[in-house]
Amino acid sequence: MSEKNNDSVDQIRDILFGEQTKNIENKFVKLEADINSQFNGIKKQLDALNKQLSGNLKKMESQTSQNLTELQSDQSDHMQAIEASLSNKIIETEASILGELQERSNDLDQRLTHRNELSELLRKMADQISE
Repeated sequence: MSEKNNDSVDQIRDILFGEQTKNIENKFVKLEADINSQFNGIKKQLDALNKQLSGNLKKMESQTSQNLTELQSDQSDHMQAIEASLSNKIIETEASILGELQERSNDLDQRLTHRNELSELLRKMADQISE
């Protein structure tokens, strides 16, 4: 009899709460479907953002590489210009020093020539006096 009572109680419960239980189950099914739909939507958005971010990163890497190449080229050109300028200044300085040395050498030669001429003149005078 207790089994009969339990079955009766279950039947009464189904009659009283069956509709509510079905509604609750339907709400849970709908809620689960909504959550899955939102999850899939968020996943698609994340995938799209990852793809966009990856593309932007590749563009930035390419631009950075191009900028680095241009900077290296500019630096190389600048260094060549500096080297050429320094080379020209060294050549000018060497020419200036050589010119000055040449002038001083000529001056010394002239002084030596004057001394030799003076010495020769004094010798001749001494020879004339002694005669």
